[in-house]
Amino acid sequence: MLLQSLVLSSLLGIARAADYSGSLRPQVHFSPPSGFMNDPNGLFFDSKRGIYHLYYQYNPTETVAGNQHWGHATSEDLYHWTNQPIAISPSKPDEYIFSGSAVIDSENTSGFFPNQTDGVVAIYTVDAPEAETQHIAYSTDGGYTFTKYQDNPVIDSTSKDFRDPQVTWHSETERWVLAIAYAEDLVIGFYTSPNLREWTHASNFSQSGLPGTQFECPNLVKFAVDQESGEESKHVLFISVNPGAPLGGSGTYYVVGDFNGTHFTSEDSHETLYDFAKDNYAAQWFSGLSEEKSPISITWASNWDYTDKVPTGPLEGWRSSTGLPRVHSLINLDGKWTVTQAPFEDLSPVRGRQLAQERLGNDEATVDFSDVQSNAISFNVTIEGVVAFDPAGQVNFNFTSSSSGEYLDGGVVLDTGRFWINRAGTREFTRADNADFTSLFNTTVSSKGGSFSFSGVIDRSVFEVFLEQGVQGGSMTFFPTAPLDTLTISAEGLDEQTSVSLDVWNLKSGWEK
Repeated sequence: MLLQSLVLSSLLGIARAADYSGSLRPQVHFSPPSGFMNDPNGLFFDSKRGIYHLYYQYNPTETVAGNQHWGHATSEDLYHWTNQPIAISPSKPDEYIFSGSAVIDSENTSGFFPNQTDGVVAIYTVDAPEAETQHIAYSTDGGYTFTKYQDNPVIDSTSKDFRDPQVTWHSETERWVLAIAYAEDLVIGFYTSPNLREWTHASNFSQSGLPGTQFECPNLVKFAVDQESGEESKHVLFISVNPGAPLGGSGTYYVVGDFNGTHFTSEDSHETLYDFAKDNYAAQWFSGLSEEKSPISITWASNWDYTDKVPTGPLEGWRSSTGLPRVHSLINLDGKWTVTQAPFEDLSPVRGRQLAQERLGNDEATVDFSDVQSNAISFNVTIEGVVAFDPAGQVNFNFTSSSSGEYLDGGVVLDTGRFWINRAGTREFTRADNADFTSLFNTTVSSKGGSFSFSGVIDRSVFEVFLEQGVQGGSMTFFPTAPLDTLTISAEGLDEQTSVSLDVWNLKSGWEK
């Protein structure tokens, strides 16, 4: 116990002394105090205290995957974070604490919380040499410290590929529901429980043609939908895969359907890719939100193809960040159910002064943000007056370093509907360092309605873009040798009646004291 106490004290000291000033360290995306992080775990909202809890896969001693714990951070707004001590650690030297989820057991179904309504139960995979099994731990102090259940595992196994439980409450059947990946079998299993301790296998889901070599990190999410559709809600099953994602390495897609408490039925003949770039994986969704609230998620902003090679490890002592916190809806778009995504609260907790508000024709506008202390900005571009039956021209953006000349760029070609983003112009880490570090990403958009808009956030080494009011998103990391500090928006070949509006805002650091 003395050794464990000394280790925990040391790790708490690391968290308090974390340096977030590095030139590659994101300021509005969460990253660990040091070491290596990957999947977000156990996201829940404590409505009693107004606190969001983020747990995450964490190696506190090295900047590569391994020695997995549950790291922990808290926030009141999902942008300003406080690092907390490690929440769950292995019990044995040859164990890892893998991904999972956390729920508030407000009715004390588990029996762990006889005198409270805010007890927290974490459900997670223990990876051991012989098998992956599912364990629980409970917290009586709001999710800061956990006691492991004495009768673990709650779901036993003989498989090394059985992991990543996500638990939700199914009000219609008054049961807890657990979604889990039979990774090698490309199957998502569903279990039910009255008390979070005793679980019964209910069904399996798979679908011919779904890509991936292994399934991971399933999340079953209930969405309210427009009642004009004749339905009140739909369920969306998010599946992360690694390796074998459509764009290489790791990635996430979803299928839409219905869940009756035991079985998920897909309505989609084909999956929908969650992100058109390469650094969005293992999205997890917050539990504990009111059913009237839109679902909120956080992703891991990296890819297993190269995550343990990127230069933030040797240069700054940490690797990987999350994506922005995102709020979602489910809409019927041209007969297809589509999950929309947008930055939570439209970035308002960190949005600062407006740096530019421009209206362009066939010309360009340049915004110098070298004096923005965070080196992070957000921008919005709206193209109006597009000739719907014969769109013409293109609108491009370019982020450049005034000192090194490095750049990140992208844009839209209106007649083909091609939207692209490109990180080949940054030089600290390139395809020469890792052949899987793809430079260019494309998707297809539409301006049939006579207009098109896109917005984005650049944050030192993370770039995210949202298209058509969040119908599509693209996420990529990039690593320049010097900060990108100048934004240029250019338009050419547009029809006379077509105009471009640009708005740019300074983003304040979430790590400011």
